[in-house]
Amino acid sequence: VLDEDYGLSLASQAMPGLVIAVLLLLSMILVAGFYLLSSVCKCCGMCQCCFRPTPYTRKQMHMAKGIQFAFVLMAAAGCLMIYIRSPDLTDGILDIADGLVNSTTTLVGDVEDIADAIAGLTTDDSSVDSGITDLSSAADTVKTQIVKTKDLLEKYVDQIQLGADIMAGVILGVAFVTMALSILNFWRLLTLFAVITSLILILSWIVVGVLAAVGVFLADFCYTGDQYLINPKLVDLSKDIPCPDAQDVVEFGNEFRQMIVNIVTDVNTAVRDLSGSGSPYICLPYQMQNIENLCGSSAATTDGSFLTPYWSDDYSNYVCEAYANGELSITNVYPPWDTLNCASGSSGSGYTNYTFQSSGAIKHNYLISEDLSIYNGLTGVSATDLSDLAALNAVIPKFEGILKCQFIADMFASMSSGCHGTAEAIADMWKGFVVISVAYLCLWIAMLVTLGRMSNADLMIDGGRFNAKKAGLL
Repeated sequence: VLDEDYGLSLASQAMPGLVIAVLLLLSMILVAGFYLLSSVCKCCGMCQCCFRPTPYTRKQMHMAKGIQFAFVLMAAAGCLMIYIRSPDLTDGILDIADGLVNSTTTLVGDVEDIADAIAGLTTDDSSVDSGITDLSSAADTVKTQIVKTKDLLEKYVDQIQLGADIMAGVILGVAFVTMALSILNFWRLLTLFAVITSLILILSWIVVGVLAAVGVFLADFCYTGDQYLINPKLVDLSKDIPCPDAQDVVEFGNEFRQMIVNIVTDVNTAVRDLSGSGSPYICLPYQMQNIENLCGSSAATTDGSFLTPYWSDDYSNYVCEAYANGELSITNVYPPWDTLNCASGSSGSGYTNYTFQSSGAIKHNYLISEDLSIYNGLTGVSATDLSDLAALNAVIPKFEGILKCQFIADMFASMSSGCHGTAEAIADMWKGFVVISVAYLCLWIAMLVTLGRMSNADLMIDGGRFNAKKAGLL
C-alpha cells in the first residue's frame, strides 16, 4: 500500500491546500508592496491617480463591517465543529491503541499456551520447540512495542485534543477581536491584527492540506482492513505481511494432527486389549485422507468430473483452496473426522473399535474434548499420552490460526471501530478547517477594505470631514 504511487496520490490530496497557502502568501506580499507604494505616494505627493483611495459613504462602511461580521460567524461555526469532534478524534485513537494491545495480548496468550503444551509433550521435536521459542519471542517483542506505543499515545492524546481546542480558540478569538476593532474604529491596532489574520489564514490552508492527506490515508487503511477481513488475498497489504505459505501451514498442521491421531489410537488400542474394561473408545478427531480424495485430482477438477466441495470445515476449505491453486505438493492431509456420528453412542451410527467400520457392538462414543481422567486407572493407558492428548487438542486451533496469520485479521477487526471513528472525526475536522479557511479568506479581504476606509476617514462623503481635494474631485 505504501508504495511510491500511493505516496504521490496522498501528496496530491494535500496539494490544493498547500498551493492555496502559497498563493495567499504571494498575494499578501503583493498587498504589502502596494501598501508601501501608496504610503510613499501619499507622503511625497507623487501620484495623482495611482494608489489613490476611493471615496465612500457611511452606508458602504457599515455594509463592509456587516460582511466582516458575517464571516466572523462563519469562522465561529468552523471552530465549533472542531470543538465538537476533537474528543471523538482522541477517543478513536485510543480505541485503535486498545484494539492493538488486546489483539497482541491474545496472540501472546495463545503462543504461551502453545509453548506450554509443546513443553509438556513427552515426544520431543527440536525443530518445533525452536520455532515455538522464536514465535514466542517475536510475539513478546511486538506486544512490548505496542504497549509502549499505547502509553505514548495516552500521554500525548490529551495534548492533541488540547492543541486542537486551543487552535480553534485562537482562531475564533482573533476573528472576534478584529471585528471589535473594526466596530471601535481602532484602525492602527487593526493593522497589527491584519498581519496575525494573514498568518492564521496561511496556516489554516496548510492544515486543510495536511488533514486531507491524513484523512484519505486513514480511510484507505480502514477500507483495507475491512477488505482483508473479507478476503486477505484480494488486498495488496497481504503481500507485505510475512505469513507462512500454505505448504508450511499444512505441513505443520499435519504434524500436530498426526500426533493427536497416534495418541488416540494408542489409547483405543489399550482399551481394546483390556477386555471387560467397559471404557468407551475415543472418537478420532482427525482422519488421514489422500488430498485428491478430499479435494479432487487436478485432472478431475480440470475436466469438471470432480468439483472441489466447500466443506463446512474451515481447515478443509483452506487445504482444498490451496491445492486447487497449485500451492500444495503433499499427498495426505488430516481433515476433521465426523465426530457427531462417531459419538452418537451404542444405539447410534457410531463406529466399531478404532477403525471406521460401521458394524459391531463396541462404539467410539467419547469425545477428545471430554474428561479423559476416566482412563487414568486402566492398565496399559499411559498418563503421559492422556496429558499430551489434552494439551494438543486445546492448542491446535490456536497454532493453526497463528500459522494462517489469523491474528492479523483479529488485529484489523479489533481496530475497525476506532479506525472508522478516527477517520470520520478527521473528515469532520477537515470540513471545519475548510469553513474556517474560506471564512478567514473572505474576512481578510473584507477587513482590508474596512481598514482602508477607516484609515481615510476624510474620504467618507457623508462623514462631515470629507476632503474633496484628497478624493481628486478638485
